[in-house]
Amino acid sequence: MKKVLLLIIIFLISKFVYAQFPPAPQILDKKLCVDTAYIELLYSFKFKNLAGQKDFTEDIRKIQIGNHIVKDFSQIVFHYDSLATERTKKGLQTQNIPTQTYPCELYSDVENHLRKEKYRLMLNAGVLCYDSQWITPEWQFIPDDTIRLSNYLCNKAQINYAGRNYTAWYALDYPISYGPFKFWGLPGLIIKIEEESGLFIWELYKMNKVHSPIYKYKYDKEQNCTERSAKRTIDKMMSSPMSFLQSVGTKMMVRRSDGSFGAPSQNNQQEVYQPIELK
Repeated sequence: MKKVLLLIIIFLISKFVYAQFPPAPQILDKKLCVDTAYIELLYSFKFKNLAGQKDFTEDIRKIQIGNHIVKDFSQIVFHYDSLATERTKKGLQTQNIPTQTYPCELYSDVENHLRKEKYRLMLNAGVLCYDSQWITPEWQFIPDDTIRLSNYLCNKAQINYAGRNYTAWYALDYPISYGPFKFWGLPGLIIKIEEESGLFIWELYKMNKVHSPIYKYKYDKEQNCTERSAKRTIDKMMSSPMSFLQSVGTKMMVRRSDGSFGAPSQNNQQEVYQPIELK
């Protein structure tokens, strides 16, 4: 496994010197049922979290809504976790997650207004676990401004959330007040919400009535920390992935211009990271 992982790193770095690396899949053998979902929503989440990024990164976010807990997580990451779990049971080698996602799980306790997050660092660098601040959204409703999106008649609302401005389109025909990420409190289901500069866009494409358990998983290399320290670590990782991986003990080699391999330069170019939450 280590040899395969090292070869992947060499190949990626030789082509994209400052590329981002997806997290390693986790084994789903330690879990606790925290609620039962009665609605599941699937959103396409398109984002650009590096300045100058031309193409969107796209994740699929599943939102499980229960009576007490709302869970938001990457369906792509969960898919590869599930594959890894089954392959491990059969004694087979696990498959790496091939694409970049938003590798964060959010568990929102809607009764007590508490939220816990689990953010996976790149490769096998660990999982940050922390309580995050619960912010009550202050929506500005835009009267007489409607649009039809995917056969939903939508009303318009705007909000400044964590330092960014968003426009949301919501459907009053579906009185579901919880949507993607940390957006809630509208009188209808969020069909689409977009950050004003177009860096972050969530768009609903599927809704199901279900009776499904909401699980909270315990992962390998979990690290309990504060929200502030988590954001510092994520910023360091996203701004300078090579330096970050070296700081956590990951050994890498890069292909030089003459075709030889060597250790990465200590003077790595830094990316300008665009976090969803600015404050």
